Amino acid sequence: MSRLLTSVVIAMAGLTTIATRPVIAIPRSAHVAYTESGAVHGDSESGVLVFRGVPYAAAPLGELRFRPPVPPARWTGERDARDFLPACPQLVDRDPTENNNSVMSEDCLGVNVWTPAIEGARRPVMVFIHGGAFIEGSARNSWYDGAALARRGNIVVVTLQYRVGALGFLELMRIGGDEAAASGNLGILDQIAALQWVRRNIASFGGDPTNVTLAGESVGAASVAILMAIPQARSLFQKAILESNSGARVGHDLRQAEEMSAAFMRAAGVTSVGELRAMRWQDVMRAQEHFFAATFGDSTFGPTWDGVVIAEPPMKTILAGRAANVPVLLGTNLDEVRYWTEIEDLPLQSKPQSLLRRQVEAFTGSRADQIIGTYVRSSPDYGAAVLQLETDVLWRMPAIRMAEALCDHQPVFMYLFTYRSTASNANYGSAHAMELPFVFGGIDALDAIAFTGRTPYRHQLMDQVQGAWLQFVRNADPTISAGASWPPYDRVDRQTMELGARSRVVRDPYSERRQVWEGTAFDNETPSGAQVTALLSENGAHAE
Repeated sequence: MSRLLTSVVIAMAGLTTIATRPVIAIPRSAHVAYTESGAVHGDSESGVLVFRGVPYAAAPLGELRFRPPVPPARWTGERDARDFLPACPQLVDRDPTENNNSVMSEDCLGVNVWTPAIEGARRPVMVFIHGGAFIEGSARNSWYDGAALARRGNIVVVTLQYRVGALGFLELMRIGGDEAAASGNLGILDQIAALQWVRRNIASFGGDPTNVTLAGESVGAASVAILMAIPQARSLFQKAILESNSGARVGHDLRQAEEMSAAFMRAAGVTSVGELRAMRWQDVMRAQEHFFAATFGDSTFGPTWDGVVIAEPPMKTILAGRAANVPVLLGTNLDEVRYWTEIEDLPLQSKPQSLLRRQVEAFTGSRADQIIGTYVRSSPDYGAAVLQLETDVLWRMPAIRMAEALCDHQPVFMYLFTYRSTASNANYGSAHAMELPFVFGGIDALDAIAFTGRTPYRHQLMDQVQGAWLQFVRNADPTISAGASWPPYDRVDRQTMELGARSRVVRDPYSERRQVWEGTAFDNETPSGAQVTALLSENGAHAE
């Protein structure tokens, strides 16, 4: 995968950097909510109230760069909350599932709130964490607009931004000492700070701080798993939704993180944390681009098991039964890896069989031929077999392992999203992120149609998906009606809700493929991060 950023784009991003938002005089007749830092003025849109860009932490500028989030300064008067904060600094890429991110600034740590009303009954709250490989993405993305969910479900929807890339996940403890002890997990600490803000302030927006569902997609879902495993975060939410990720396949140990940080410092041409703090963020992004191109690739940054913020890989905590004991809704899409074959233009389906065997053999040993043969026999052709195998290794099997670990202790509801795109410009199938327009209700937006197509039954499916998510947020049970019961997942029946052309409960879907992986842990160590990254190589460049 490549994320190229030209000097022109960087210059444009610099020109669009937005300073701290001014406090303005607004008539008292406007919609105003009161936070612990001051009053915020929102607006009425799409039948709900929306408050955008409400800071949950101070802008991490100057000496606050590479430090944990701190509360924002209080303000007097009413702060304008009608516009989004800028995206946190990142490399801009062409991606139909990411939009509106080219306006950037380090003054980015804020939440957006959609609510039916700021007075009256305390409503269930859904807090959503965006994806983006821990290097990109933002809550500015129109795909995460919470108006439809808030309006239909009478809930409060919150989206948040967190530091990404080097500014959010660069491990500097060895270089910077104790003051940089948490630098490798700043993005996770930002998420915790946002959840703490929700706990303290959401009642002012009509929400119930004791009924919070934490949701996320892609690495947003991985973040949910991490937060389930961190003791200081567990009391901040009561339910969890994980879309297309789990507690596996994320993060680094301290040794790996320190090696990457040393390489990044070389790419940036600096030797101290002070020099890094003195750099313009645009220059940090240039260094990040050089680092990606010359060293580790762009799937590098992410949480570190540093013993300070995160004690161990979250899947270990989950497998040991020490994670947050909350109801969980999780699942994957049928063709996750098609996101990479179509959007990133990786011809994985033409991967030589000898290379695929070496890559699978690296973590399954003598079972590689049996595993590959299982997929070849159950697929229409070899290329489809490769894509299904890689989807299972990277997404579906880790999700199943997480469900298996949790279902003995707490309610777990599993889904498999099988809607297939009819877009004419690419063969997306049921690619990674395909479910997002159906969850948030954006299937009629033109940029979403370019991804999902115009299948006639998509409105019916959106109604089902939204209804299930809202029921879970409200009642910890995604069952929409008695006639369409969604039973909890267990190790015997493995009942899974298939969401697609025909939504139905399926017992142990694709059971032969699941069974052939028995004995493979999918626990952050087997397969290792390097081994799963190798699977996203079509030519063996990262296979060793």
